[in-house]
Amino acid sequence: MDQSNPISRRTRAITCVIPALDESVVTMRIMKFGAIAFADALRVRDTIRIIKEQHAKDPSVVVVCSALPGITDALLRAARAAAHGGEQEADIARRELWNRHRQIAEKLVTDEWEREMLFQRLAEQLKQLDRMTRAMATLGEYSARGIDAIASLGERFAALIIAVILRQSGVAAQMIDATELIVTDAHFGVARPYLDESFTKISERLLPMLQAGIIPVVTGYTGATRNGVVTTLGRGGGDYTAALIGAAVNATEVCLWTDVDGILTADPKIVPAAKPLPELSYAEAAEMATLSGSEILHLRTLMPLATRGIPLRIANVHSPEQPGTLVTALPTPTHASGAIISTRGLALIAASSSSLPTYEDAWTAELAATVTARLSHAGIETLLAHQSELDRTLMVIVRQPDATYTKEIFEQSFGKDYNVTLHPTVALVSIISAVHGTLLPSLAMYALGRAQINHIASSRSLHGAYVSFVLPDESVASAVQILHSDLGFAST
Repeated sequence: MDQSNPISRRTRAITCVIPALDESVVTMRIMKFGAIAFADALRVRDTIRIIKEQHAKDPSVVVVCSALPGITDALLRAARAAAHGGEQEADIARRELWNRHRQIAEKLVTDEWEREMLFQRLAEQLKQLDRMTRAMATLGEYSARGIDAIASLGERFAALIIAVILRQSGVAAQMIDATELIVTDAHFGVARPYLDESFTKISERLLPMLQAGIIPVVTGYTGATRNGVVTTLGRGGGDYTAALIGAAVNATEVCLWTDVDGILTADPKIVPAAKPLPELSYAEAAEMATLSGSEILHLRTLMPLATRGIPLRIANVHSPEQPGTLVTALPTPTHASGAIISTRGLALIAASSSSLPTYEDAWTAELAATVTARLSHAGIETLLAHQSELDRTLMVIVRQPDATYTKEIFEQSFGKDYNVTLHPTVALVSIISAVHGTLLPSLAMYALGRAQINHIASSRSLHGAYVSFVLPDESVASAVQILHSDLGFAST
């Protein structure tokens, strides 16, 4: 491949050093289900059917679970509220965690003994939540370590229920906590796995189960330090869990089950004519992962799979018969790869100084770096950041559940001499298209201008393969529709 090609550079960038493969390890399929697969009892029933159908074709199956929709965010809110004396918020999260899982279990777990054992295990997890939130309320503060312990409960609840329902339906299954499999550093919120140790644990724990005909139902998103302290892997951590397991055992395929037919040329809720992209290379998928803020998939998910050459499929739980998008090392040469990625549910926080600074003006590049480091340490994903020493400003884009705490960090760091503002509803719209080359930014800007859509900020690649715009949320639908039409994605 041409060394000057930016896609070639990205391919090299997403590889990682992973342990040598044990050739005796059997192959298997890893099925990771996103939150939408567990939204209610009907969705869970459909998910169980998909697992059973795959298991009938290939008995070597590992299931990786996300938490139910909204549960992780509710748990994080509860932790932060408890530290500020908000016991009511913690109680709301506790009731939501219990009620939503209880409703699913009561509808789908008909075996009385299994249901009773399940409720006992869920009650034990709730007691753990109570202990942690009370400790935070007593201390009046919360740590990243405490937040990880609380955030991990959502996946644990989901995996417990799925394992029980599979057993009841005649398939041997066992819930496995990923803290037994993935060994990480102590960077709570965005922990990094130690690959050698993790791969050894994964193989030693899961392979005997598979040889015995048991489906491991693994909690996504979580790991543990060498001392056994719970950690989380950050946004997209569930997908990363599946990729690590797949790489450890040289899986035939890793499949991420979502609510769309793979990666599409645009959000089908905005552009009904959006088309699925049947194939992508690892490099093209990496570009989209970088721009989507892990909305589609996370760059880390691709790293171990690209190194091993393991295909990644993105499929739809609502239409499992559709092939979805297959990410491989060598897709068909004529495949289409352009897309418009819209990420909503975001907020913009900015700090700015006066136009005429005082002698005590505290702005330095080091201060800005300290603020972004604090956000990272707190496990807050920054989708876009911009700083300017010329006008002494720092702007970040984060997800809405993290907006209030991000604003607090800004205010504590910059002090009263800076104006800290919060724009609670913005979105990020990114266009990736190698076909348009260096003309892409100009063409995209012209399309938005023609539609009289003003952007708040923009970012582009040096080689022109992508451009991103920060927009008011209310402008997203119009922007995506006009860009999809004017840039020719409709005819892809």
